[in-house]
Amino acid sequence: MSKLHRLAGAAAASAIMIGTLGASPAAAVTQPEPPVAIQGACSGTAIDRVSVIVDKGYIRSGYYKSYPVVKTVSRGASLAFFEGIRNRYGNEWFKVQYSDRTNDWCGWIYTGSVWWED
Repeated sequence: MSKLHRLAGAAAASAIMIGTLGASPAAAVTQPEPPVAIQGACSGTAIDRVSVIVDKGYIRSGYYKSYPVVKTVSRGASLAFFEGIRNRYGNEWFKVQYSDRTNDWCGWIYTGSVWWED
């Protein structure tokens, strides 16, 4: 599946999560969910993988910039993708998991920081 098709699929999933494409994100999104576990594997099954395309990617405990950073990852890091969501400001975030040899971190990363892996 091409990157464009996967991106379109994530956008469609985000649209489903906020209601309809024509709905105002501020009107459709409820209160932010509580922060996810700072350290540990994400629940559920990963759908795909994404790579960090910025020098430093910040995995946060929630899908707003105001949430604390739980892990900073470098360009090229591979992350498991679980879901996408649009917050009340219209910003899209991905729920991801980063794993190294000894630990797993689950959190949210801004979509502008990552791209789909082939």
